[in-house]
Amino acid sequence: MNEIFLSTTAIADPIDLFKNWFDQALQKEINDPNAMNLSTISKDFKPSSRMVLLKDFDHKGFVFYTNINSKKGESIIANPYVALNFHWKSLLRQIRIEGKAIQVTDKEADDYYNTRPEDSRIGAWASNQSSELANREKLIENIKYYKKKFKNIKIARPHYWTGFRVEPRLIEFWQHIPFRLHDRLEYNKINNNWILRKLFP
Repeated sequence: MNEIFLSTTAIADPIDLFKNWFDQALQKEINDPNAMNLSTISKDFKPSSRMVLLKDFDHKGFVFYTNINSKKGESIIANPYVALNFHWKSLLRQIRIEGKAIQVTDKEADDYYNTRPEDSRIGAWASNQSSELANREKLIENIKYYKKKFKNIKIARPHYWTGFRVEPRLIEFWQHIPFRLHDRLEYNKINNNWILRKLFP
């Protein structure tokens, strides 16, 4: 069949379709297949976006971790409605997600934090994320301080370091087709049910 007329196979549950595409990205995408763009709106209604890493997902949502005092953390506290975007160039695919970011439980944050390498756990203490850094030496000084502080003892999770689960309300799957005749599937969650429709390119 001519590639122009190919269509993504629609299934009832978009999370199952996400898993299918994500598993393919894990095999094909060279760097960070779990990288996603996170867009937020600040309390003064200014948009901002940055790349973060997906650390877990299921039917409840998509999880990432951050310093809650960071710019993105403060924006989410002010306005929990966010957008995510995965772009897998090797597969010529994108997935766009809109939803509400809910803070994970302390246990979830602790469990994930304790799986991180030691230097990453120290970094969570040493970096006052998004605040001004006068020079790199100050960061190195902080790292040395906390390495000494936590020498031979468990590195506890800072109270300001946690995760958010984005509960999806809309998920769109985008597949490249030649001549900009892309294939688009949009799932909207209405009354706890996913409603599927096709979109023009």
